[in-house]
Order: sequence, then structure tokens, then C-alpha cells
Amino acid sequence: MGKDIAHDFVSRVRDIPEVAECYNISGDFDYLLKIYAPDMQYYNDFIINTLGTIESLGSIQSWFVMNEVKNSFGLPASCIG
Repeated sequence: MGKDIAHDFVSRVRDIPEVAECYNISGDFDYLLKIYAPDMQYYNDFIINTLGTIESLGSIQSWFVMNEVKNSFGLPASCIG
């Protein structure tokens, strides 16, 4: 992904309220987005009408949370200093 393309993508994603988190990652993809949608129809419309309008976006692959097993924030004491 070129510098201008990456800058355009990041700039656009920052302004989308449904995007709760966005990470630049290594591996097969450049970015990982955490998106909140109330239902699958909303998500489908969001993919088509919001993310689908970003010209710098090459492809989309989706995974869905079926059940939350653990959700913690912060670092454990063993990882600090």
C-alpha cells in the first residue's frame, strides 16, 4: 500500500463513527477495524455504502464475534516494568 493510499484510508476511517478501533497490522492485511453494527443488515449497508466508498480500499474480509469469552483492559502487573 502506497503512502498516499494509506494516508487517504486512515483519514477516511478516523471520521467513521461505526469504527471503534483501527490498527495497522502485519501479515496478509494492512489494517484491522473493529466495527459496531446493531445487526447484519446494518453491517451489510455499512460495508456497501460507507467502506465501499473508500477508493483506496482494496478488499474486505469479515469475522464476527459470536460470544465474548474475556474482555480486559490494561496490562497485567507482570508486564509492567
